[in-house]
Amino acid sequence: MNELLKEKSSYSDKQLFKDVSVGDERAFRIIYNRFYQRMYSFACKMVKSPHVAEDIVQEVFIRLWEQRQLLAEIKNPDNYVFILIRNYTFNYLRAAANEQNRREKLWEALQQKVTNEATLLEKEEAELFLKKLLSKLSPQQRKIFRMSREDGLSHQQIADELQLSKDTVKKHVANSLKIFKFHLKNYVQFLLYSVLIFW
Repeated sequence: MNELLKEKSSYSDKQLFKDVSVGDERAFRIIYNRFYQRMYSFACKMVKSPHVAEDIVQEVFIRLWEQRQLLAEIKNPDNYVFILIRNYTFNYLRAAANEQNRREKLWEALQQKVTNEATLLEKEEAELFLKKLLSKLSPQQRKIFRMSREDGLSHQQIADELQLSKDTVKKHVANSLKIFKFHLKNYVQFLLYSVLIFW
């Protein structure tokens, strides 16, 4: 098996694509090793996040395997793979931009809501109450809350900056919500919605 793998390593990309098209997993492994670093470097340069770049590259390879029957007809594998990684990367960037725009609109709506409800609760009182709630969070939860609420960062961006996993960030957010809900449940209803709508 190792000898066969070594022999296939000398094959051209086009021949390997043909072998992959009929389900040859060894050929796919060679293609993976041959193209991975270039794909990862391009994606990482564009998205500025090693974790996101890794996810994008894995998605491309999944696409290659799931649609392997098409590979036999590819005349220029190098160009084909580059187009795939470029398109997947640009799709991610477009989605991230749309998400950022959505978050900005939500924040604008939150600010407008606070203004409209000023007769129920003065802004200064609301800010003091928010500070009181924040003081009940752990330092890590408080930092993640501010990075999300004030800096507009996504869970993945926060995870990258703090060198945490995305699941850990989500867990901190969920725990913060529990604390907020507990202390807000008997408070003015609009403040509950104003604070929670951001999440």
